[in-house]
Amino acid sequence: MDPITVIAIIAGLVLAGIFSFIDDAFEKMLNPIFRLLGLQSSSGPIDITLNQKNKSIELIIANNGKGKAKMAGIQVIDGNGKKSFPIPFISEDDVGGEMSEKKAKEHRRLFYSDKIEQGAEKKIFLDPNELNGSVLSTLQVMDMDGKSWQVGNA
Repeated sequence: MDPITVIAIIAGLVLAGIFSFIDDAFEKMLNPIFRLLGLQSSSGPIDITLNQKNKSIELIIANNGKGKAKMAGIQVIDGNGKKSFPIPFISEDDVGGEMSEKKAKEHRRLFYSDKIEQGAEKKIFLDPNELNGSVLSTLQVMDMDGKSWQVGNA
């Protein structure tokens, strides 16, 4: 490749990075103002119900907020105080098999890419083997705004 092409590619990548950074910065600055004006609502309250099933643990995440909720991850604390982030499964049939890193990433992506509509529920399944030694009452679902929502009945 000639030097002009390399410079053009690098300049394009730098510009894309700058635009992404500026967009993210403005979003973080303006979201609180938009929420105050009622133009955008934050997540929550989120209610989480836990049901233990035969081969999985079912979490029912209910969005009781004014707008769509987008979840970021699930966190649980074991008996030693160590945090872990179990893999959220969309279907109970997926729980329990061999899990490669690629499949785990895909399950996490499916979890955080799906928004929960206002007044709707979303079911997530966890592998009980992944939660051995964990205190289920410490189970939390984290939303994209950085809030953690505690499970209601563990």
